[in-house]
Amino acid sequence: MSKDSKLPSEYDITSMIHCCNNNDTTTTTTNEDDDKYDTASTTMTTKNNTLVIIATKWSDASFVEQQDHWRGMGGIHRSIFVYSTFGEAFVEDVFCKANLITTSISEEEMFSSWNNERVEGRNIYYNEEIPYTLEKQQENVDGVGGVFVVVEYKMLFQLYDSDDKPVFDTVLDVTTAKNEKDNSLLMKDVHRRFHLISFSADVPGYVQAWSDESPTLYRLVATLVQLQQQRGDEETKSKEVVVDTFECKIGFRSIQIHDRQLLINGQPVLIKGVNRHDHSPTGGKALTLDEIRQDLMLMKEYNFNAIRTAHYPNDPYLYDLADEMGLYVVDEANIECHGHYDFICREQSFSASMLDRVQRMVIRDQNHPSIIGWSLGNEAGFACNHTMLYGWIKGYDNSRFVQYEGAHRPEWRQDPHNYERRDAGMGTDIVCPMYPTINEITEWADEIAPRINETRPFIMCEYAHAMGNSSGSLADYWKVIKEKKGVQGGFIWDWIDQGLLELSPYDDGKSYFAYGGDYGDTPNDANFLINGMISPDRKPHPAMLEFKKIAQSVDFSIKLHADRNNLTVHVINQRCFSSLDDLQWKWTLKMDGFVLEEGTCLFPKLMKPKTEADIIVSAIKDAFVHHSLDTVIKMGVAEVHLDIAVFRVEGTSNEGRVKPVSELQGYPEVASEQFILCTRSMNTDIAVHLLPETFQQSSQKQKSPEEDGKFTLSSNYFRATLSEGSTSFEYSQGLTTSIFAMRPNLFRAPTDNDAVKQNGNQFNDPSKPLGNWLRLGLDCICLDEVVATVDRDSIKTNAKLYGQPGKQIYPAIALAEKYVSFRGEEELKKVYLGSYKQTIKIDVDGTLYVDALFELNETLADLPRVGIELEVRSELTETIFFADGPHENYPDRSYSSHAGVYEGSISDSSTYVVPQEQGNRMNMRWLVLAEPNGKERLKVPKFSKDIKTTFRGALSDRKGLMIASASHDLPQFAVSRHTDRSLFSARHVNELRDDQDRIFIRVDSAQRGLGSGSCGPQTLEQYKVNGGKYSLFFCIKTFGYNS
Repeated sequence: MSKDSKLPSEYDITSMIHCCNNNDTTTTTTNEDDDKYDTASTTMTTKNNTLVIIATKWSDASFVEQQDHWRGMGGIHRSIFVYSTFGEAFVEDVFCKANLITTSISEEEMFSSWNNERVEGRNIYYNEEIPYTLEKQQENVDGVGGVFVVVEYKMLFQLYDSDDKPVFDTVLDVTTAKNEKDNSLLMKDVHRRFHLISFSADVPGYVQAWSDESPTLYRLVATLVQLQQQRGDEETKSKEVVVDTFECKIGFRSIQIHDRQLLINGQPVLIKGVNRHDHSPTGGKALTLDEIRQDLMLMKEYNFNAIRTAHYPNDPYLYDLADEMGLYVVDEANIECHGHYDFICREQSFSASMLDRVQRMVIRDQNHPSIIGWSLGNEAGFACNHTMLYGWIKGYDNSRFVQYEGAHRPEWRQDPHNYERRDAGMGTDIVCPMYPTINEITEWADEIAPRINETRPFIMCEYAHAMGNSSGSLADYWKVIKEKKGVQGGFIWDWIDQGLLELSPYDDGKSYFAYGGDYGDTPNDANFLINGMISPDRKPHPAMLEFKKIAQSVDFSIKLHADRNNLTVHVINQRCFSSLDDLQWKWTLKMDGFVLEEGTCLFPKLMKPKTEADIIVSAIKDAFVHHSLDTVIKMGVAEVHLDIAVFRVEGTSNEGRVKPVSELQGYPEVASEQFILCTRSMNTDIAVHLLPETFQQSSQKQKSPEEDGKFTLSSNYFRATLSEGSTSFEYSQGLTTSIFAMRPNLFRAPTDNDAVKQNGNQFNDPSKPLGNWLRLGLDCICLDEVVATVDRDSIKTNAKLYGQPGKQIYPAIALAEKYVSFRGEEELKKVYLGSYKQTIKIDVDGTLYVDALFELNETLADLPRVGIELEVRSELTETIFFADGPHENYPDRSYSSHAGVYEGSISDSSTYVVPQEQGNRMNMRWLVLAEPNGKERLKVPKFSKDIKTTFRGALSDRKGLMIASASHDLPQFAVSRHTDRSLFSARHVNELRDDQDRIFIRVDSAQRGLGSGSCGPQTLEQYKVNGGKYSLFFCIKTFGYNS
């Protein structure tokens, strides 16, 4: 009977297979085994045998399998197979340690031939479990004893390189060694004990080392040969028979820990890792091989280099892929004891179970070069049972490190980490906390580690909790990681949103992803399993692009020369083992966001790891001269950017052929950078004046007298109408109204880091701001004591700003219902928030200027946003914009965003499983929304002659609306089909209903960062929004409508 739901359970069922018995059964409590059933071919019959497997859903094993995932999915989730072996002897196990000894060769020698990972002085260790010699009497046909047959066995070994050529000139035969000190045939340290054989052998010449950058694999073949000598009366007959063969892929690499560094092949590799749960949106815990491969391909595409198999060993196929593709793996035992944290680690009745889980993990996965470390499990306390596990692994396999987060917790309870715990080294070779703050990491590196003479590296087993719209401050974490000695990265939590695909019950053809509680399951953690970097159907979230930029292996800087017509590009190869010969890069010059010119380049040939080089690109100099950029930069009359993108073109760049831009862009992009060469010093609202002129302009500009409580400004068939007692207005061109409302906005649809809205207990959690937002009534603000003053071309309004807590009801949202319960029957009272001042002004060409000032109460802290929401025509479904992009970005997640003109779309709020804030873009210069023209989608135009010609050419046959910043303090924006309150009200995306008449534009002076506070540090102080003064100054203009 097996007691581990994630590891192979192997049973010898030889005695159960009979010709007349179909009722024998074998029983297992496994849920997700790779079950192997061992049968002897000599006892098989032609009769059918029935094999019955019983999977017990709950047992005593459940106490050590309390991981945060779908626990109720019973059944068998992995492959089952039956196999047979030779009856008398077979190869039970082969353990090969393919080590590198890097001390015998200098770095210069290591890279001189640019077979970049060739080193000398390796050893291979084999440990075979086989019978060695057997003498038996062979029976005659009548059953009477006959001649004696001496049966011997020998093991033969050969290693094949990546071209499948044999490495050893002759097959290694351990039985030819005269004694245990015979070194004549490359073998040494030969030991033969009962059914065990152990020896080492030096590999001749050089080998290619295995790493994440160059995952070179060798094929090891072990062959068991039976030698039969039949001694009769007259002669002795001999014959050899191959009875079993074992094959596995191996890789040569070394793993060391020295001076607070994890060294792989002698180099301090940064761990750019992610935690991975098994999950399929349709299969639950049962994955297809294609889904596993898709996971690892995405990881490589987005510059991850490591996986922690949280929190159990994975399907063997994953390790095969990691070996092949180049991903480091920390293999984790299936041990987690949330509910009995301090108990099971000390309870001797669980000692054997915990040891069994660790032993079978290590023995199953021992030959995979991708596995660089073993993990003793997760969140299961730390006591004598763990030190036992650590000791066994170190005794069996000392070629890898062992890690366990709990070793740095206090002796009792899961309280904050104690980095000075003296017995931690008995359970972990890595300081591997979960969710430390950036200040905590800095303190460890600068103060704690030097003081206690720490020799182990700091690698976070979990950080940057990726629940919903999250992963704020990833760049801040990695700034510290790259600067501080001994801090070597970590594993993001986690890889995939664990949602299950369901069809909408509303007969609308939509689908959604279900999570905890959707099946009537209690207790549950609601959407706490929706915390991945990719969606359940394996679509990358925007945070993946942020990490890809942070983890890129090529960095750049530039130097603009004094004459402004020439610049030098400085390249840094951040790789540890290889050159940049498999890469090419593209440069792009932009002016006011539009592409001026672009070209492609090679990197310096054979550029060694961790080296730097300067590149002067003559084509960039020519572009500077052609477009007079020296004058543009000197005068500050436009924004000028230089963008760099790097592409992997393996097997082609070594030929020295530079690929053209059109061809290069078809290859995977692996790195990017942007440099600001010039900022605009004046006329920030210039974009609205570049719009096509669709009417005969005149100097007419007037205000209308107050009628029916309304004020109207008009100019050249443009009209702005403001209602008395309000700051909201309508904006029209001729008979077409484009803006229907404009109002101050202090609320956002809460992210999971603001609070898990379906967890009522977080209402009073001081680390979660959402409860306070509802108490302030930020979701339903109003203006009071509005005073309007009007002159010839403007309307000024002053008002007091109030929150109305409890006015808006959110059925089925647990946290909001908790507030209603908390408030009880008390009378609704408005909360004074501050004042709001607004000036609207219309220009002679119909451009409408909006100047808004918020003066918020200084006592207000950690607000969601300060901005304005506009309602516009629902027909405006196509967009282009000049802002940071192209993907969504926020104050603490914008490292990967580059300024430019991009095509956009109206958000349908489906980016995340649980509806929440999304789609923001920082530093908006302008935004255009247009109606479809029935021909083609609105696209970013190619640069033509000058900016004015380019802009007008793109919009000449279009109808639409432009919003442009009129200040150097650039705002943020988002465009959505839903209000923040609609998003807050919905538990799943299928519950959202588009407002058919409106599209909502949110323009913000400030918005709270994202942080990772659903499980970890909240948003950093520098990214929070507090009380004080905030201003917005932007302009609006429609185009293309019949006046």
